[in-house]
Amino acid sequence: MNKALADLIRISNVTGKDSTLVQGGGGNTSVKTMDGKYMYIKASGTALKNMNEQSGWRRLRLHSVLSIIKDKSISKLDTYARENEVVNQLLLACDDKITGEARPSIETHLHAFLDECVIHLHPAVVLAYACAKNGRQELEKLFEDQKPPPLWVPYTDPGFTLAKKIAKLIDGYQNRFAEKPAILFLQRHGLLVSAKSPDAALRLLRKVINRCAGKLKQLKAGKIKKVNQEIVADAKLDIRRAFYEATGRYAVISYFCDDAIAAFGRQKDAEKMLLPGALTPDELLYANGPPMWVDDCDSKKIAGRLSSQIEKAKKPSVAFLSKGVGLFIAGTEKITPAIRDIVQSSFFIRTNAFRLGGIHSLNKAEQNFINKWEAEAFRKKLASGLSEGVLQNRIAVVSGAGSGLGKSIAIGLTRAGAMVGLLDINKKSAQETQTIIKKGLPQAQTIVLRCDVTRETDVDKAFKALLKRWGGLDILVNAAGIAPAGPLIDIPVGKWRFALEVNLTGYFLMARAAAKIMLRQNIGGNIINISSKSGLQASKDNTAYNATKAGEIHMARGWALELGQYQIRVNSICPGNVFEGSKIWNPEYLKVCAKKYGIKPDEVIPYYVSKTALNREIKGQDVADAVVFLCSDKARTITGQVIVPDSGQVMVR
Repeated sequence: MNKALADLIRISNVTGKDSTLVQGGGGNTSVKTMDGKYMYIKASGTALKNMNEQSGWRRLRLHSVLSIIKDKSISKLDTYARENEVVNQLLLACDDKITGEARPSIETHLHAFLDECVIHLHPAVVLAYACAKNGRQELEKLFEDQKPPPLWVPYTDPGFTLAKKIAKLIDGYQNRFAEKPAILFLQRHGLLVSAKSPDAALRLLRKVINRCAGKLKQLKAGKIKKVNQEIVADAKLDIRRAFYEATGRYAVISYFCDDAIAAFGRQKDAEKMLLPGALTPDELLYANGPPMWVDDCDSKKIAGRLSSQIEKAKKPSVAFLSKGVGLFIAGTEKITPAIRDIVQSSFFIRTNAFRLGGIHSLNKAEQNFINKWEAEAFRKKLASGLSEGVLQNRIAVVSGAGSGLGKSIAIGLTRAGAMVGLLDINKKSAQETQTIIKKGLPQAQTIVLRCDVTRETDVDKAFKALLKRWGGLDILVNAAGIAPAGPLIDIPVGKWRFALEVNLTGYFLMARAAAKIMLRQNIGGNIINISSKSGLQASKDNTAYNATKAGEIHMARGWALELGQYQIRVNSICPGNVFEGSKIWNPEYLKVCAKKYGIKPDEVIPYYVSKTALNREIKGQDVADAVVFLCSDKARTITGQVIVPDSGQVMVR
């Protein structure tokens, strides 16, 4: 491996794994080659700790990067055309074999003017000064013995403008001190250190951090009062409802409460410290500014405040600090840890900046630039892991997800962008479904819920686990079922009763638990019963199956009438015979069917396919597609209905 690349990976991993230096995966690093021809730099949207030999970096021709800043034609473009052109020029300056979406860091230009090894981070102990009204004066006192002194960079819009500003400041610095600055404090932005070697850069970084930290106030932890989990669950539902009502977007609601969060919330000026807007580009980009202070989680009040933010062309809050309860975050599971880190860092920064002459936040024009900058939007997209499915960020539960139709439906929902609770009595089977989903969709979010749907306590426990993980529920698919076959005179009463328990009581218990959450959440929802064509047209030697599948349809129609006023839609899907991956269509069942029709077991599947109008075998994906459609906004006026994906075997009249 090239030495410059090896050095880059080392300093990136060392700094990226230190939570005191990096919040939300931010920051960037670079190392220039000894011949001065190339510069290796972190790729945009990559976490420093994750950089490796194969990915997370780009190699650029250094002279090409420097020429971008000197190109007067770029300066003449309007703001956003200029920034887009810079992105294109940086990509053209790349000289490596990296493919895909990896872009050079949006701050590549800054690194080009500095020494061989550059580390740019956003440490809270530095930002406490950089975001304070008296921050510059305090830093000058703190580093008065540093010769030559650190360079203070007044806030400038990041990207091309900041690069030109730093280039000009460095020219002036060199004229005065005959060398480049080793330490740069960027107002409301962060810290840059540069040195001849990676070890020297790391030593300098540690020196700056230790010196800045020495004069700052650490929040007293104290004892955290344990919060009742029912209060937390209710708050999640209220915040999710408020966020949906104001933005029209579904979100995962996560809850956090630790020493730092509790300590900030206990300060008498906590609410006052959250009033100034975003302190840094990262806080605005990821957290949409500071958390909203809420005295109580009243969904109407929160929705009103969010709507007011939107009306004023501000980004709606995604973090909420509830007095005496803790921190709630609305987002995707992938980006929530980054938001949490940035918010907790902001608590520390605001507390200390408040003491250092007051908090100095980004003004409206500075925020507008960040909000409209494509390069930052690209970085957030990578960090969020957002899909573009029709069910993006909706929370679903599928019973019987370990096999057969439940498995296919769970996979289909994740492909559509939903987060899915994989509920099954067989935990191992559900885990196998989870493995399949992760292999095909690495970013998909799932949770395995071991549950016997006939046991009320199991069902309640499963939904509590779901709420703890994601904070809400939008979709329930009842797919767990059994099919004891045989002539009326031969079927044991035990099998009959077991079919009633699984296919009817199980559907009832799941729907009841789901409906309670959906009603409390009050943003609508979908319940789908997976019935069967046998629920519409009885099949021979299937008493228990015919009865329970017909019952599932009628239960769904009754629920649709009950729940429609709350915008909860309830529908049934009656698939034809789905043989793929089915536990029902096992060898024993095939023998029963073969005997019923006087054919061989291996002729059963072709026989059933031949009975369809399309002469086409029905796959699990066909049923999953029907589920996704019914749960989507395209089916917003469909409730109490039956969809029959059976290739035209049963014609509903």
